[in-house]
Amino acid sequence: MKNNKQNFQTGVLVGVLSSFAIVGLGFLGQNAYMQYQIHQVLGHISQQQKKFADQVNQQYLSNNNGQLIQLLRKSSDIQNTIIPNLQTQDGVNFQFNQLQLIVDLKNNSKIPEKLAQHKIYYQPQSLDGRTITSWQCFSDLTDNIRPKYCLYSEKAPDNSNLLRQAILANTSEYRRDHTRSTHTPPIENDCTKFKTKLPQQFDVFATGAYSGRESNYQIDNSGHQANEMDIQVQHTRPILLILGAYEPTIWNIKWEANTHIVGVIATGYHTQKVIGLPKSIPVLETTSENSQCGYSYVSSDNTSEINQLSQKILQRDIQAVVIAQNGRATIGNINSNAQLQFSQDRTMKDVIDRNAPLAGQAGIQDAIAKGLLRPATRADIDAWKAANNRAKNIHTPPVVGGTSSSGTGMEYVHFDRAYVVLKEMTMPAGLYGAHSVTIFVPEGVPRPQGNPGHSTIYEIKSGSCYGSSPDCLRH
Repeated sequence: MKNNKQNFQTGVLVGVLSSFAIVGLGFLGQNAYMQYQIHQVLGHISQQQKKFADQVNQQYLSNNNGQLIQLLRKSSDIQNTIIPNLQTQDGVNFQFNQLQLIVDLKNNSKIPEKLAQHKIYYQPQSLDGRTITSWQCFSDLTDNIRPKYCLYSEKAPDNSNLLRQAILANTSEYRRDHTRSTHTPPIENDCTKFKTKLPQQFDVFATGAYSGRESNYQIDNSGHQANEMDIQVQHTRPILLILGAYEPTIWNIKWEANTHIVGVIATGYHTQKVIGLPKSIPVLETTSENSQCGYSYVSSDNTSEINQLSQKILQRDIQAVVIAQNGRATIGNINSNAQLQFSQDRTMKDVIDRNAPLAGQAGIQDAIAKGLLRPATRADIDAWKAANNRAKNIHTPPVVGGTSSSGTGMEYVHFDRAYVVLKEMTMPAGLYGAHSVTIFVPEGVPRPQGNPGHSTIYEIKSGSCYGSSPDCLRH
């Protein structure tokens, strides 16, 4: 009897473990299939974009001069002749307008949920306002899905600079063709002014990465917390640094004795700031919002584009590209005992936004300390759920066992990152991904200003919610 009982208990245990294993394998299989679907859809889009670019080149851009203005003039023709030639797929819509190829991912059974209601933009890149060198990808897809070559943009990328380039280049060509003089005077801008401050001879090195290490500050209104990069330099000849990052970044520069830094170009999609250098060293900061000179960032997949930026501004190639790791990079060979130099002319206090709250979790803790937030309780969740049910005229009977939050979006609330707004406030920057939080807004308290990132805001009075939760409205 004892052996039979033990055999029975062993059998039950094996059965339970087998059930867990089957459920786990099923989940892994489902997740793998979803990743496969995402890969297939994005691969299809990439193939069609290449097909689009090839056909545009063949039919409309055979002349290397004035390609941007040709795209602008032939926009409706391209929409009517080339877009219909692209292979369609359920839920994937292509459109060409205002120099941008737009891919709209609709809600559809063939489109994975993580892709639905997102857009991908392809924008031509030009060095001189005439010849198109490549097509840059932009999208609001999350970092773990968005292709590496695609820059993050929450909305359609600004193309005003492209339009301006096209018009200026076309006007310049017209004047040259219709006047006796063949001389075209250079246009003075931040790029040309920067170059006049440089010596005749210097080497060019580039360093950076998509992002550095997170700081507690913000330096712009992008809603992203600033990153920091520590760059150490040793070089026996005059050297110019190109510093590139996608995220808003504070570059802290130090150098070994006998190193002569003649200038710095800090470039990226978001704001870039340089500290540690004397004011006598010229610094050019160029971003997507200030792109008279163009912009880029440093990565192992982006070396040709960063070199094109060097050619455009400096008319010379980059000697080497150093990829930063964990917010640090060293150019040259620096002795571990070397005393590195830096200047107090440009410091952290000169670049951070003192009027903005601290970023990320530090900003949340600072808001709690100032009495702007408090941790949420189960009562706050219940109050919002009750308001949500009233707004939808839904009767919810008591739940025995399980969770009582299913179907309301509340299953996404984690109490270690849920807070209640107590006073008027601005959301800290950088609340993306694992740094996102849940915010409850009681009646009589204004909804927080600023960019909530991937966080979700629940208004207790109306029962509505805004943010990244699938059951909530977009911001």
